[in-house]
Amino acid sequence: MPNNTAEIRSVSVDDTMVTVTWGDDQQSRFHGLWLRDNCACEACGPHDRGSRLQRLLDIPDDIAPVTASVDGAALRIVWPGADTHVSDFDPAWLRAHAYSPRSVLESHNPVRTMWDGSLSEWPAVEWDRVLSDDAERHRLHASVSEVGFVLVRGLGTGHDGIEKLAEEVGYLRETHYGKFFDLITRPNPVILADLAGTLLPHTDEAYRRVPTGINMFHCLKASTNGGVSQLVDAFSVATQLKEQHPDAFELLTRVPVRHERRTEDQIITSDLPAIVLDHDGEIIEVRLNERTMTAICVDEELMAPTYAALRTAFRIAYDPANMIEYLMQPGDALLFDNLRVLHARTGYTGERHIRQCQVMRDEFFARGVSLGEKVNAPRSVLS
Repeated sequence: MPNNTAEIRSVSVDDTMVTVTWGDDQQSRFHGLWLRDNCACEACGPHDRGSRLQRLLDIPDDIAPVTASVDGAALRIVWPGADTHVSDFDPAWLRAHAYSPRSVLESHNPVRTMWDGSLSEWPAVEWDRVLSDDAERHRLHASVSEVGFVLVRGLGTGHDGIEKLAEEVGYLRETHYGKFFDLITRPNPVILADLAGTLLPHTDEAYRRVPTGINMFHCLKASTNGGVSQLVDAFSVATQLKEQHPDAFELLTRVPVRHERRTEDQIITSDLPAIVLDHDGEIIEVRLNERTMTAICVDEELMAPTYAALRTAFRIAYDPANMIEYLMQPGDALLFDNLRVLHARTGYTGERHIRQCQVMRDEFFARGVSLGEKVNAPRSVLS
């Protein structure tokens, strides 16, 4: 965006509405109630620190500015009442939170770039630069936000490498597997991934109502024959399903698909839809893992359509045309959003050692947003 997008060219008041004309000729209209509610002066309190002092119910329903003007660079609102309350709004904050027109609102949303097997290059960062360069650190977070994954190269082969990486990007999440889990070929496997066979594209731990967030795989020893890592964009899978089989898509956004994992002292279950939408109908989560699916429980008339929809979704997810591949080398680490990207692996022979952990999803993306502001990063890492 041009720099003048946060410059207020003019302002006018019409009844309870304030119209701001920006430096790029866009116009945004703000309700008086919204402006009064978002006053962050000393008396009203800073909202972004959870210190709001202004009570919404104390604001009149029909609150309207007495005057609205540009004071320096800021928007200044004078409100009615004996106390002559004044609100000053930083234009950059106001533009960033503008809710009209729709095009302005959509420009605030994170960029999501969907991909398929034609994606030619995996986004990657260098570990030493992540430690010293905020722009490289931002690229790590932004790549996961935009395309769902990123490679970190040069992490080394020390067992504590993944712990150092986790500390830099978020907060560890501990599960019944512990903080860290070693994926190696075991004579008595704990999970299917401990075997050397093929693993189909899947979401990890779909049996949790809050699944693991950002998964991290660190390669300590690469396989010599096979063991190629594979990724599928689950948002692209869901979008293809919506375009080609809309009834199946709609069904999988509302019927529960039960997953279960039994451990020594726990029975962990979830029964959420395979595709989760936000309030605008946009895809925000995909949960596909036929290995952890247990007995589906839906109304009798929905059972056959539910199975048909799931089978169609798996066919799309398993289609090689939707898959990218990379053979991880010692010192490589792969980070991916477990609710955005399905991961898989080809079978292999010989030894292979991958250390795995997870970090909390919210904090990971929150750090990325803060870094983006700090380095004034472009909206897309692929641009």
